Amino acid sequence: MKSRSVILMLTLGLSGCATLDRESCLSADWQLIGFNDAVAGREARRLEQHRDACKEYGVVPQIDQYLLGYDRGIPRYCTAINGYTAARDGKTLNPVCNGDPGPVFMRGFELGSVAYKQVVLLSDAERRLSALRTDQRADVRDLNDKRQLLVADGVASATRSFLLHELEELQHNIRLRTHQITQQQQTVQIERRYLMDLEADLRRQL
Repeated sequence: MKSRSVILMLTLGLSGCATLDRESCLSADWQLIGFNDAVAGREARRLEQHRDACKEYGVVPQIDQYLLGYDRGIPRYCTAINGYTAARDGKTLNPVCNGDPGPVFMRGFELGSVAYKQVVLLSDAERRLSALRTDQRADVRDLNDKRQLLVADGVASATRSFLLHELEELQHNIRLRTHQITQQQQTVQIERRYLMDLEADLRRQL
């Protein structure tokens, strides 16, 4: 199986936080640890991290047992639904599914990639709507501030004229943006509804 080919990679070493604590190292069921790593979609070279974590406790991983569990766990991870979910969430193709379960996982990944494109479109539409609302709130605050200045005592006529001009411009921008917000809300609703319909159709193909 594929995981056997990674034994040579275990000497490369991986940095990071300890994967196992003292108790886990001393009572380790290496077949179960391998199984759990595979089910989580981790590469088999994670065993090197386990080796580093357990080294200070004098525990050496049982490679054969780990890989035995890993080989049993890979089919649990490399399913069509996991492939779909990974791609739909924008993740890259996981190399752990290059072996026998690969075609099944890849089928799901391809369908999930279609969904992800629509997720991106929806996200872009939502960001645009959020930006419009942010700009609108800023202009409304500015409008209110200038209205207060306009009616304040002691405002020079030149300043009052300038404020009136700015108020007209702000009101125009607010009216225009109100229309844009309404249109963008409709766009978001359309994109969201399309994503729901698309995902329902794609999931039926898994």
